[in-house]
Amino acid sequence: SDDEEAIERANNTEYGLGASVWSSDTTTASRIASKLLSGTVWVNQHTDLTGAPFGGFKQSGIGRELGKADIDAFTEIQTLSLAK
Repeated sequence: SDDEEAIERANNTEYGLGASVWSSDTTTASRIASKLLSGTVWVNQHTDLTGAPFGGFKQSGIGRELGKADIDAFTEIQTLSLAK
């Protein structure tokens, strides 16, 4: 279908920082958006940064800025086991 071809073409890149889907049918737009390999996908808008974690996929970076994901990037989990 045209939707599947658009998804394939959009994902056929080494980058994935941001994408947007524009449609009068928000159900279809949301379905398409969920299949895009991009750190942020907007529906019927673009670059509205809401304070949610932000970052890219593929060659557009690793990790996220803002929120719990940002803190997790600087956290090392250690298990400590003490004998009784």
